[in-house]
Amino acid sequence: MDYIALAIAPGLAISLFIFHRDAYNREPKLNLIVSFIWGMVSVVPAYFVEQYFSGSFSNSITGVALTAFFVIALTEECCKFAALRIYAYHQKSFDEPLDGIVYAVMVSMGFATLENILYVTSYAKVGLGYQVALLRMFLSVPAHATFGVLMGYHVGRAKFNPARRNRLMVLGLFWAFFFHGTYDTLLFWQQSPEMEDYISDVLLFSGAIISFIVALRLSWKLIFKHRMLSQQTFMPTASLTLRRALEKDIPLIRDLSTRIWPQTYATILSAEQIEYMMDLMYSEAALLNQMKEKHEFIIVNDGVEPVGFASFSLSEPGIYKLHKIYVMPQNQGKGTGKFVINEIIKAIIRKGGKGLQLNVNRNNKAKDFYEKLGFTVIKEEDIDIGSGYFMNDFVMERKF
Repeated sequence: MDYIALAIAPGLAISLFIFHRDAYNREPKLNLIVSFIWGMVSVVPAYFVEQYFSGSFSNSITGVALTAFFVIALTEECCKFAALRIYAYHQKSFDEPLDGIVYAVMVSMGFATLENILYVTSYAKVGLGYQVALLRMFLSVPAHATFGVLMGYHVGRAKFNPARRNRLMVLGLFWAFFFHGTYDTLLFWQQSPEMEDYISDVLLFSGAIISFIVALRLSWKLIFKHRMLSQQTFMPTASLTLRRALEKDIPLIRDLSTRIWPQTYATILSAEQIEYMMDLMYSEAALLNQMKEKHEFIIVNDGVEPVGFASFSLSEPGIYKLHKIYVMPQNQGKGTGKFVINEIIKAIIRKGGKGLQLNVNRNNKAKDFYEKLGFTVIKEEDIDIGSGYFMNDFVMERKF
């Protein structure tokens, strides 16, 4: 019975792997188990359809390809797609695009596990149970997983994009069908007498491996892409990193400021004052001068791209001044600002600092944000910045 364990092991291992990749908003275990069972159930209609059409095409090169694509790949992927669509797609827990991949892989692993058991027990009768179990452990079962990822990626997108839902559904089914059919065709051609005159079995097997690797690499990229989206949605600060900005980063800071600063102050300051202050504080020359005045700039990265910046400097013994902290609108309200300030405070404490001050416009709702982080108003300032413009601020401070 050891070969039965070998037949079951890869499907369970891949299921556990995909479960742990869904780290930020995990699906209920019961739903995953039911999806796995639905995948096993979908073997039944696939078996009967394949049996019914098994003799529809000849054993020629073309006939083998047609069988691989339209009898086996299309049938199996349609059955798995139906299981995914009927059960998992309608679950309340299917609440982010990554869930499409998670549930599709669970369905695929249910299908592949039962199929694997049937293959292994069948070949065990002629003494090839272990060989078939080991071969399918490293090829067929992981291949089913990659087909599931390709399908689930598009189904996950379809769930949250009603305008393109049908197109994305068809794309998911198509790519699973295409790679499944290509993989099977290259394997089955080894059994075609006609193919022996053109390509050796080694080359055909190598081609199947290459198609599997291509699907695997693509699947990995799609998992990474949806996982990053999940992380940004449910644990946005987990991937945030900070780095010190250098003079070469001034164009980047300038670009970020033009995308953040005017929008931040649009309801507080006039358009003329915003334009004046952007030139005063965020021109490349102004930013270079601030760096030369020992303002320490940092860039905030969300694991994919820069999403904000900040700067601070020592203003008096033991007290530092936070001059700037701005993040992109899509990152606001997700803990990014809190993360950046806490990291700056840690850096200041390491430098021996005892407190951090900042200025906030008296009409800026960000005052509430700073108060929640432990800052208190210590005074008010009206700063003449030239051309008849003033900065009417609260000065806030947090002692360590």
